[in-house]
Amino acid sequence: MAYQAIGRGTSANDGTGDDLRTGAGKLNANFVEVYTYLGDGSTLSTDAVVTETATQTLTNKTITGTFTGNITGDVTGDVTGNVTGNVTGDLTGDVTGNVTGNVTGNVTGDLTGDVTGNVTGNLTGDVTGNVTGDLTGNVTGDITGDVTGDVTGNLTGNVTGDVTGNVTGDLTGDVTGNVTGDLTGDVTGNVTGNVTGNVDGIVGGTTPAAGTFTDLTASGAVQLAVYADTTLRDTAIATPAAGMIVFVTDGDGLGAAQFQGYDGSAWVALN
Repeated sequence: MAYQAIGRGTSANDGTGDDLRTGAGKLNANFVEVYTYLGDGSTLSTDAVVTETATQTLTNKTITGTFTGNITGDVTGDVTGNVTGNVTGDLTGDVTGNVTGNVTGNVTGDLTGDVTGNVTGNLTGDVTGNVTGDLTGNVTGDITGDVTGDVTGNLTGNVTGDVTGNVTGDLTGDVTGNVTGDLTGDVTGNVTGNVTGNVDGIVGGTTPAAGTFTDLTASGAVQLAVYADTTLRDTAIATPAAGMIVFVTDGDGLGAAQFQGYDGSAWVALN
């Protein structure tokens, strides 16, 4: 309802204003609208009124609007709801909901929901959900879900899910799931799942037997792909590339365990 002004007339007692009954009706209607907006229609709420300019503390409030400022500066507490928009500032608190937008700042708190957008800053907290966007910063926290986006920074945390994206930075944490993307950085952590992508960096940790390695150079210990026999080798590596090296523990009657390399046309024993 629009505000109803009480007509007072042009001059005092000229008879052109509202009569007392009409004026009282407008006055009551205005107050009913205010009491309905700030209470239950007859009683005002005891909650503090939120103003536009004053600094106030909100308790048990749900904010459904859009954050246009930096989250680090504006929100220093925990975010328990979902963030569906983009976050251009830093997240220093914990987020227990899902983040479906892009995060261009740093995330130093824990994320218990899914991150479907891109994170261009550093992720130092733990993520218990899935990360489907790209991570261009460093990840030092643990990710218990799947990482389907690309990680261009260093991945120093542990990933208990599958990594289907590419990791171009160094992998110093452990990955207990499968890696189907490429690992172009150095791997000093352990990968207990299968690696079906390419590994181009130095491998110092434990890698699975079903890995594919291209242009691999190392100054330290390197674990080769290990197969019980040549049948398992050929099944895992259907289209070998020249320069691949594997270790066959039996060799299907070829004798003792062998290091084998692919010369471009056939597997050749190296010992």
